[in-house]
Amino acid sequence: MSTELNLRFPNPEQVVVRFGDDETAVLPFQNPLTAKDHADIRWYVETYAAHSLGDPDDSEAARIRDQLPVWGKALFDAVFGDPAARRWFNTFQDADDPAKLITVSAEHPAILALPWELLHESTAPDGAHLFHEQISIRRRFAGAGQGRPPFKISAKDRLHLLFVVSRPEGVGFIDPRADAAAVLDAVDEHAPGRITVEFLRPATLDALLDRLDDADKPAVDILHFDGHGVFDAAGGILKRNKAATGRTRRRRRDVPRRCAGRIAEYRLPAVRGQ
Repeated sequence: MSTELNLRFPNPEQVVVRFGDDETAVLPFQNPLTAKDHADIRWYVETYAAHSLGDPDDSEAARIRDQLPVWGKALFDAVFGDPAARRWFNTFQDADDPAKLITVSAEHPAILALPWELLHESTAPDGAHLFHEQISIRRRFAGAGQGRPPFKISAKDRLHLLFVVSRPEGVGFIDPRADAAAVLDAVDEHAPGRITVEFLRPATLDALLDRLDDADKPAVDILHFDGHGVFDAAGGILKRNKAATGRTRRRRRDVPRRCAGRIAEYRLPAVRGQ
């Protein structure tokens, strides 16, 4: 079992750092990233990484790449600037365990959407992000299990992976094949013949729930969601399947809570959000 450090956000302006049975008091937290910072990261990861268009793109990408450790250090200081929080981070980092995990627990999408993978110690040389130390980052939607005890996962010889590739309307194009290709290549390399793959069509919430209910198809072991980096501060936008409703409707809902609550009912042992 991994050594875990938990960053719990009761709201977007407060954080509690927990290690083992010990935790800090509720500490203030201020998001150090601006809307432009988020837009730059989104462009770098989703547009430039998928298809560079030439020298101007390379120049802009280099500028953003130089900012990655700056953003990582700012995010690190925002969480671990308090001496008590830094003390528990140091204890976690010094643990004699090669498998370390930082879990970000929150209900607000503004916290979950932060680029926690960029976390970078303030005093470390630029580029020494925490993931280079084999520290994994996990996001946890607080309350998704609604108080249910953890379920036991049974080992299987073969797993079934369901891809959900979703792109909202009215935003920049992102090649829907890029992420899937990388995952499929990794599966072929590390687990050849042990994982079957299926793509959800259409990629709507209704279709997903119908698929998970379909006992005539293979049970889903892994749900891989490949979405878009667009964040709407007013809340999620749910697009209903036109075939199911007779008309297309876009409704603001607490979509993360609804999705997480329903998916938890299906006892999926692995959910990858992006």
